[in-house]
Amino acid sequence: MNNQDQLTKNNEPNNFIDMDALLLNLKNEDSRNLKLMKNFKWLYFGMIIFYTLLIIVNPDPELELHHRISGLCYVLSFVFFWLIFRKYHKEFGQIDYSQPSSEMLAKAADRYKMKVKNFLILIPSLVLMDIGLTISFTYRLTSLEMMHKILLIQAIFIPVMLISGFIGYLIWRKRQKPLRDGALQMLKDLKD
Repeated sequence: MNNQDQLTKNNEPNNFIDMDALLLNLKNEDSRNLKLMKNFKWLYFGMIIFYTLLIIVNPDPELELHHRISGLCYVLSFVFFWLIFRKYHKEFGQIDYSQPSSEMLAKAADRYKMKVKNFLILIPSLVLMDIGLTISFTYRLTSLEMMHKILLIQAIFIPVMLISGFIGYLIWRKRQKPLRDGALQMLKDLKD
């Protein structure tokens, strides 16, 4: 049985939670998230440069204004994502396990709490990406064709984003909720 399974099993009511297992799992998850945030930060940085050169700076005369506006929306969306991943990379890089147990556990519980604001900060990026997609596919259409195309784009884009959010929730529930629950239980045990 691995440490995550042990933590989950011990996380049932009236069971003692092993502090060492909890700490090891927190360190592993924090390390994994630090690497993930770093990789995404650099991925989006690369996409910012690529799209800037491809769509905005490219002197190709066949690129019309709507291509450049759409590209600008993509670049701005990637900039927002890059800022988000940079923020989280910095936060995960500053985690200190040498703090007093109660403070470290409280910060871990807060770090792995499902927060609405974490989803809300994604909205500007997603809206800009949606605008870029819409401009790309609807330019030079008649108003009726444009309305159908916009509705089709939204019928695909919105469910894909909602499914992505739900998958993120499932990952949180499997990987991070047990850590949060374990930290909260350990805090409760320390106070008792």
